[in-house]
Amino acid sequence: MRYLLFFFSLISLTSCTVYGVTNDYKKLSDEEKTQIVPLKDFSNIDNTKIYKINGQQLKTELAKHPKSMVYIFTNGCTSQYCLPMSNYERFAKENNYKLFLVMEGYSHLQKTTDQRSEVFKEPLYSIDNDSYKSWYPVRYHRLFANELRGIEKKAKPDWEGSLYFFNYDKLEKVTRDLPQ
Repeated sequence: MRYLLFFFSLISLTSCTVYGVTNDYKKLSDEEKTQIVPLKDFSNIDNTKIYKINGQQLKTELAKHPKSMVYIFTNGCTSQYCLPMSNYERFAKENNYKLFLVMEGYSHLQKTTDQRSEVFKEPLYSIDNDSYKSWYPVRYHRLFANELRGIEKKAKPDWEGSLYFFNYDKLEKVTRDLPQ
């Protein structure tokens, strides 16, 4: 009986899909994978694509804009700190921010792309885990955020939020919520 229970437990575990341990790229459909491309140039963005980006590329682009907002998010997030994409886009537009929406990984990608409409027009980016030589979000997210903050790559700062506000490429503040 014990072996039978172990066998059924093992079978049930192999049929489960666990998200978020890696960047989950391998779990995407072939069609979804074609949407994800490396960023070559910010001047030629196609809103049907998702651009892999590293912190240095983003900092270079931030330097061109007097006010920017970077939102690093997890697809399908249900915490109190996650709002529909249109909320961030509306806030950015009303307050003259250039908005950069950056995915941490690819799990539940459909939940983000389903939000696209005539209203939600901003391009989507994802952290380029390859440039950080890691498949693990806990590592490459920290390295990406440290580049944005302009601090040592290996530092482990406390989490202040996922909204980064910039004056050109100078970080002004990091928050959890959109300002009122």
